[in-house]
Amino acid sequence: MRFLERKKYWWLTLSGILIVASIIAVVLWKIPLGIDFKGGAQLEVTIDSNPTEEALRQGLSSLPEVRGVTVNRTERGYLIRTLPISEEQHQLILEQLSSEFGQISQLEFQSVGPSVSQDLTRKAIWAVVLAVVLIVLYLAYSFSSVTYPISSWRFGLTAVAALLHDLIITVGVFAVLAKLFHYEIDASFITAMLTVLGFSVHDTIVVFDRIRESTLKDKTKAINNFEMLAEGALLQTLNRSLATSLTLILTLAALATLGGASIRPFILILLTGTVIGTYSSIFIATVLLVIWQTRLGRNSAHNEDLRDDSIAKIKNGP
Repeated sequence: MRFLERKKYWWLTLSGILIVASIIAVVLWKIPLGIDFKGGAQLEVTIDSNPTEEALRQGLSSLPEVRGVTVNRTERGYLIRTLPISEEQHQLILEQLSSEFGQISQLEFQSVGPSVSQDLTRKAIWAVVLAVVLIVLYLAYSFSSVTYPISSWRFGLTAVAALLHDLIITVGVFAVLAKLFHYEIDASFITAMLTVLGFSVHDTIVVFDRIRESTLKDKTKAINNFEMLAEGALLQTLNRSLATSLTLILTLAALATLGGASIRPFILILLTGTVIGTYSSIFIATVLLVIWQTRLGRNSAHNEDLRDDSIAKIKNGP
């Protein structure tokens, strides 16, 4: 089975469609930030009388000190979000709900101030940037034994391009899930994205390492037919990559189906990232490396032909 040659443009087209769809989803629906990043309070309650969401909003509107109230149903009850509140205001909400709708039970309460949320946002951005930079440096160092005909930096930069591909599509899928199920970005989202980064680059390294070994063994083939060399390396590692990924995918699918509602967004991000990361490691990272190297090889050959023609003209004279 051949995965490259003309088929490599099929994979790039499919990825292009997924990236465009993901960007459109994020632009249209956006991704709601949780209280970890925007600050505020969040409490989950059960109410025996089972009121509507609108009735809850109307009931809390009589508390002028509680602002920015949103109410959503959950599998366990109701999720109420507000702007940052004090403990006194928190108790007022519970009393108001109890007086309006009867017996209630509080399942969870969280409160994050604006300064904490800003600090967490800054640290999350730095965590992602630092992870990407370290991955490039590590790959460049790991593949430093390959200096010709392909630079070690190309391995690192190509892997990062594949990682960006994975991140964009995963975020796009989460935007759809957030629209459908009212999910939000919280600290666990960043944890899941960093995990996806690590898993995706791990799978890519397996393929790239086999390309490195093949290049060191047969530099003539690497120079004359790098695409064939990369295809051979890809086929040699395909079974291992698929077996490793499928084991994880089945485990995550089971957790997403049978696990609790509180961890489901986290599991779904991991599941999406694992599927996309497996696809990109096989069909995108290697394809980008082959296209980059092949075009450089053609340009180099073209420049050598021009140089030889110029030398011949000088020797032959006008």
